[in-house]
Amino acid sequence: MATDFGGLTDHFSMATATLILTNSSLTPVAKSRADELDENGDNAVATWFGGGDVNDATCEYLLKSGTLNLNTLDLGELEAGICVTSISVSTSNSDWPKITVTGKTGLETMVAPTGQLNTWTLPDITITSNKYAQGMGFTYSAGRLTGCTLEASCEIAETTDGLGEPAAHGVSGATGSISSDWGSEEPVITYTITEDDGVTQAPAITEPTAAYHTHTAAAEFIIARNDAT
Repeated sequence: MATDFGGLTDHFSMATATLILTNSSLTPVAKSRADELDENGDNAVATWFGGGDVNDATCEYLLKSGTLNLNTLDLGELEAGICVTSISVSTSNSDWPKITVTGKTGLETMVAPTGQLNTWTLPDITITSNKYAQGMGFTYSAGRLTGCTLEASCEIAETTDGLGEPAAHGVSGATGSISSDWGSEEPVITYTITEDDGVTQAPAITEPTAAYHTHTAAAEFIIARNDAT
């Protein structure tokens, strides 16, 4: 098989025998431009700066068999130079579970707060490899679930040197959200990883022309930073 065909490069080293890589991308961070103008307001000199060796990376994985506990996945600095800023886990009634991971490579090594790490572990939720919609972080006693997405993210901070090049990086502020899609029957949902005040959208209804009604709902949650061991 050619080395320039298909999804091959696992930038975050998350693939396993059951969680397979389906596609990936790596894009160098774009440089900025500084201009000096002449007496006419025209560009006389330009300098391009920034970006360093940093890349934006994305990988998509598919759970082809078995089960996966989301607490095996981490946000943050996985290793020196590599940081995951977003993990999106989606299940639906039309496809196998998919996990999309985004982040950056080529970063400066981060310094963690005393007694802690630069990572956040996703909640203790197990999904199963099959083509059906699975609730994550909630149970329900009524309604027909058609899809669910759990997302978790954190922020990378960057400071630059006198030439505008990356000098140091840090990571903070992890948070998460759950969104769900339902059929025409209004769902009765009990969230299991968030308090009531974390419910950002009680079931909403859409009534389209000549089609069944649908509902959507959403909640948010906070993820604790991991302690050093």
